[in-house]
Amino acid sequence: RVALAPFLIPASEAIMKAAIYKGLQDIRIDEVDQPVPAPGYVILDTQCTGICGSDLHEYWGHWPQSSAAAPGHETCGLVADVGAGVEGLQLGDKVAVEVTSHCGRCLYCRKGFYNHCAARAVSWTGGHGGFAEFTTAHASAVFKLPESMSFEQGALVEPVAVCQRALAQARATHQDRVGVIGGGTIGLLCLAVAKAIGVQETLITVKYDQQVAMAQEFGADHIVKMGEKDVRRYVEDLTDRYGLDAVIETVGSAQGFNDALAIVRRRGTVVLVGGYHRPLEVDLGPIMLAEPIVTGSFCYGYSGMVTDFQAAIHLIASGEIDAARLVTHRFPLADVADAFRAAADKRSGAVKVHIVQ
Repeated sequence: RVALAPFLIPASEAIMKAAIYKGLQDIRIDEVDQPVPAPGYVILDTQCTGICGSDLHEYWGHWPQSSAAAPGHETCGLVADVGAGVEGLQLGDKVAVEVTSHCGRCLYCRKGFYNHCAARAVSWTGGHGGFAEFTTAHASAVFKLPESMSFEQGALVEPVAVCQRALAQARATHQDRVGVIGGGTIGLLCLAVAKAIGVQETLITVKYDQQVAMAQEFGADHIVKMGEKDVRRYVEDLTDRYGLDAVIETVGSAQGFNDALAIVRRRGTVVLVGGYHRPLEVDLGPIMLAEPIVTGSFCYGYSGMVTDFQAAIHLIASGEIDAARLVTHRFPLADVADAFRAAADKRSGAVKVHIVQ
């Protein structure tokens, strides 16, 4: 295994505020030591961080919580301090951050699959994530942004990159009909990426009225509201029983997986990008009978000659994706508990909730 730069990041004498989990559905502001960067790391003056579905999995206890470090990875900020050995970054740079660091030297990194780095770790290891006044980030995870990009747009680069990779994994082109299961942030941004690359036709399943409205704004050709329409019958009628060329499952549920297998055409592609946090009972019969390609999509890496993160920055900066329209709620860091409650309860009307500093 190839070691990254030292994981233990020393603390300065200064104090900062950070959101720390205290238990299930309990996240509060603590005063913690403000870190200084170890070699290979930078410190960001945090400006904007989104609450991700994976943050909610931790909030509900589906995934492990840290009682020592602030979470938060959909982050945009300004470089405030630079550790030894860091090149290409300087104080004041506006940047976005990938969720994991990578060594750049192991076999996976050399092949361009750095999301599978043998020494992969969360990018703020030893420090704090984006729900803190200052975010720690390994330099390998930091991307400079155009000055024209707002902090809010910068905080949406990470989820757009996730969706850019999912569409790349689907190998979707202009001639394909693409379905998306789920109308959360990732589902809606997968829809947006599909529209940006010019696929022939799009369909998305949604659950809440605000997701219907967002899907309409992003130009979905077909919107299936769960509980009101049967997506399997709808796709049968739409495609003369053939099915869709590619389906991206973003919910991480058994129903979502089964629906994806049911609506993809024979020898089509299903991409799994949802946060699967428990074993699922799934009907595997369609995989044997219809021979679809079923693959996962983990974060981002290289899906071509540029990274998915670079592609996402371009999609937002060029205006091809108006990602900021997803943001329905904004809270200061001091109100992080209220922000999580809003994000966790879709009856609030929330789609994307941002912590703005």
